[in-house]
Amino acid sequence: VEIGVAATFKPFPGHGDTVGDTHNGVVTLNKTWEQLLACEIIPFKASIENGADMIMASHITLPNVTKESVPTSLSKEMLTDKLRGELGFEGVIITDSLSMGAITKHYTSDKAALAAFNAGADILLMPQDFLLAYNAILDAAKNGTVSEERINESVLRILKLKEKYKIIKE
Repeated sequence: VEIGVAATFKPFPGHGDTVGDTHNGVVTLNKTWEQLLACEIIPFKASIENGADMIMASHITLPNVTKESVPTSLSKEMLTDKLRGELGFEGVIITDSLSMGAITKHYTSDKAALAAFNAGADILLMPQDFLLAYNAILDAAKNGTVSEERINESVLRILKLKEKYKIIKE
């Protein structure tokens, strides 16, 4: 905190038992939620219990956990229901780079940005086409597809983090 640097725990829910690289394309982990809780989720639970400020969402797809067939970073089940709800994480959720193959081979930047934000991500890291992603979020805010309340939730979490690490100048 003294030097103004925040750490992020990553990549949720864990890459330790995967085959493949989300930089290049889809990576699927066939474990159940119970199996993840018994192994991969342990360090995330510990980090949350010890006040983790940020958690990075991976692009791993979990067909035996979610009804959605999408990467964790785009999954409301994983980010909002599991990470925030079940595990009780209240800090900032940042996506892994949205310019990685697991995303870009299947989603345009606007679709990925909206999906990640609607899933519960607060910071959308490095979309392949920043302007397309930015305008998708802006348009959704203007037309009410994304509520002002949802935007304010993310803004408040980010501002609290900046204040904690003295990133906000007075």
